[in-house]
Order: sequence, then structure tokens, then C-alpha cells
Amino acid sequence: MGPYSHIVIASELESFIRPDNLEEYYWGAVAPDVRYLVKGITKRQTHFSAEIISEYMLQYPRYRSFLQGYLIHCLTDKLDLQRIIQQRFPFSLLKRKITKNNCSVILEFFNIEISKPFRITLPGKNNPVFRELKIRDEIIIKYAQEMNMYINSPTFSSAYKLYQNLGITNNGRIEKYRKVVQKWQTSWLKNNLILIVPQLNKLNKEIAALVRSKIS
Repeated sequence: MGPYSHIVIASELESFIRPDNLEEYYWGAVAPDVRYLVKGITKRQTHFSAEIISEYMLQYPRYRSFLQGYLIHCLTDKLDLQRIIQQRFPFSLLKRKITKNNCSVILEFFNIEISKPFRITLPGKNNPVFRELKIRDEIIIKYAQEMNMYINSPTFSSAYKLYQNLGITNNGRIEKYRKVVQKWQTSWLKNNLILIVPQLNKLNKEIAALVRSKIS
């Protein structure tokens, strides 16, 4: 799932989670993907289990809001997004377009189209979680700067620039993004957005409900 979609899901759950510090909460909601800026670090290393994050909350109560957002991100990434999206969109044309490889990109596009920019500032501060992962301060600062620019002005082009700046070029994701953007601009999906928006709103709420069920 893309970073803006992670922010949207975190916002869906904000009233349920009730974090004490909203900026730290949303910072946690995108924090696990800082791995893209750290050579040699894997998703398994940054995307913890709920049990590990609960232990961190007990160990570092000062960072509870950050860890609440972090938990939502990790739980969301465990969902079968392709299955959820395909069930939500029954149209055969949509199902052919929503493959495992591009479903998260398409969801990011939808959220960019219908969601207002979030007027928040991610603090970009280091903390014990990042330190245990041995992530340097300058990496944290750069990542927060990139996320702040994107979240407060989400567009197709700013998303593409974000991926470039994060160095996501060696796994074909940039090229995939470019191709999907090209198709999107003249596609049935774009032209019939008015039919899809209600389904997207339900989709975000469904994803949030699934994450909430794993917390409560």
C-alpha cells in the first residue's frame, strides 16, 4: 500500500485509536517504509508483529502515539489487498485491471483523486525504534521531508517523484507506476470515477474495520 493510502487508513481509525499526539501517530503510520532509504534492510526487519509493537509500547510509553500509527501500518500490510479490492469491485473490467502487482498503486491513485490533502507535519524525529534498527538521524530527516511534501500535496507526479527520491528503482516499481499512470489517464477507470468513488469509500472503511478487528 502506498504512503498516502496508509495515512487515509490511519485517519479512518483515528477516532478509535484516539492517539495523544496526532503528528506522532501519522508519523508512525508511514514510518516502517523508511526501509527504502536504508541499504540492506528488509521489510521483515521494519514491519513488526503486533506482539512486538505491544512490547515496545510498554517499554517506551512516551512513544505510544507513534507506535499506534506504526501498528496500523504493519497490520494493514498483512491484509490481502488484492482479494479485498476485487470483492469490492464486481465489474469484470475492473477485476482484470486490479492485479496483485498494481492493486496498491491503483488504490493510491483513488485516494489521491478523492481525498483532501492532510495538513499535518510529520515530526521526523529519531526514537528508540529507529535506533534499534540502526537507522541514522539524517535518513529519518530525509524520509520525513519527502513524506511531508507528498502528503500535503498528493498528485500522480508528486507520488512518482517520491518513489524516485526514495530510490525505488531497482525492482521495477517506478516503471510499473509510470505505466499504470499512463493507462489511468485515458482509461475506463478514470472516466467512470463517479461510479467507483462510493466503492472506494467503502473499501477504505472495510480495510480500517479489518485492522480494527485485529487490535480489539
